[in-house]
This record gives sequence, C-alpha cells and structure tokens, in this order.
Amino acid sequence: MAKLLKPLVVIVLVLAIVAICIQGFVLFPKRNLIKDRTQKLETGIHTVVATLKGEQSLLSDEEKAQVRFNVNNLKAGTIEELPRLDRELTLANSLAGIVLTGWQNTQTDLENTRQDLENTRADLERTRGELEDARTQIVQLNDTIRSKDAELVEKSNVIAGLEDEKTSLEMQVADLNDQIGGLEDQVAQLEEENGMLENQLAKYEQEMAGTITMKPGTTANIVYANADWNFVIIDIGSIAGAQPNAEMIIHRNDNMVGKIRLSAVRDNISIAEVLPEFQKETIKEGDDVLF
Repeated sequence: MAKLLKPLVVIVLVLAIVAICIQGFVLFPKRNLIKDRTQKLETGIHTVVATLKGEQSLLSDEEKAQVRFNVNNLKAGTIEELPRLDRELTLANSLAGIVLTGWQNTQTDLENTRQDLENTRADLERTRGELEDARTQIVQLNDTIRSKDAELVEKSNVIAGLEDEKTSLEMQVADLNDQIGGLEDQVAQLEEENGMLENQLAKYEQEMAGTITMKPGTTANIVYANADWNFVIIDIGSIAGAQPNAEMIIHRNDNMVGKIRLSAVRDNISIAEVLPEFQKETIKEGDDVLF
C-alpha cells in the first residue's frame, strides 16, 4: 500500500505542477489584459468626471463642490483598498446622477420650450391667416374706396353741371324779372297815359262847351319831344292853369321855333301836338313855351 501511495503522491505533485504551469501560461496573458482594461476604465472614468466637472459642464459650482472625486483613489493595490474604490465609484455615480437630473430638467425645459414654440408657431399661423384676411379686406376696401371716389367725382361733375345750370337759370330768371319789371313799368305808364287820355277826353268834353281862360304870359319848358309822332310834353298842367286846345309859342332864346296846341292836360304836365304849319326848326327838350 505504501509502495502504491508514493507513486500516487508523485503523480499528484507532478499533475499539480503541470496544472500550475498551465494556469500560469493561461492566466498570465489575462493578467495583462485585466491590467490594461483596468487602466483604460480608470482613464475613461477620469475623462468622464473631468468632462462633467469641466468649464462646459452643466453643473453649478456648488454642485461640483458636492462631489470631491479623485481619480487616484480608483487605484487599489490591496484588498483593503477596495472600499475606497467603491467610494470613488459612488461619487462618480452621484456626479453622473446629478448631471442626469440636470439633463432631465433640461429635457423637460426643452419639451416645454418646444411646446411653447409649437403654440407660438400655431399663433403665428393664425396671425398670418388673420393678416391675409386683413390684407384681403384692405384690398376690398381700397377697391370700394376707388369706386366711391369715382362715384364722388361723377356726382361732383353732375353737381357742378347743375350749379352751372342753376346759375344760368338764375340769370334767366333775373332777366325775366327785369323784363317783367319793364313790362310792369310799361303797363303802369300805359295805364297812366290811359288815365291822362280819359281825363283829357273829359276835359275836352267840358271845354267844348266853354272858352279858354288860360292866363296870358304862362310859361313852361318842353320835357319830352317826339318828332316821329309830332308831339311834346311840357312841365305845367291844370294846377298852373293849362287848358286843352290852348295854343302856345315855342321859342329858343329870342327865336321862335314853332307852335303847339295842348291836347291832354294833367295836374302838373300837359301833352301837346306840334302845329307843322308854324314849325321852323326841330323842337328839342329844354325849349321854352309861352301862352
């Protein structure tokens, strides 16, 4: 039994040595890999923390001061130093959490800003639509204004024409009024002449039965002379003693011009016919007469 145990122990030792050698050959490359990977992780964490706490970080100075991260504490040479590694990783995680919270708040603000932007865009579109409607209304109002201006110009031209026509009619009315006044004056004159003729006729009828009693030396002036009808008007009448059929001499200065016979006598004027057989010169207004 002892003889069998001794070779077995040797075999076990040999196998152990072989296993250790095999493990050495297998784990040595992995050791370098683990070492390189650990260094890269340390460098990556340092870079991330430096970025999070750098000048362009979203954290405030107070938030940066709350996380006192030291990349050298990530290096643990012994098992006793592993808790320190855990603390540094916890600080790094806290820093990442703060940044994540800030990012979430920023994202919320961004969503709110995006929503406000959408609302503003909607308001802008609505305002643009209202502006287009207002522009359309302005165009329509401008067309209406131009149409009304054209109508106003047309109405103004019509009014101007009516004003001219009114002025012309007023002038015609004034002319007609003048003509009416002249006709009224003629009617009044004719009525007066008619009355004079009626009075003269009455006096003729009265004088046919009597004699002329006109005072000798009575004088007068010719106030109107009509050569076409051969009669004159003198400025004395019945009040001054003039009588129908009385004959009076016409003289100019010391020269006899002609002779008249009274045919119609009024109160202050008399109408007389010129006796052609005695006329020597043209009888004029202002010539003197004498009975």
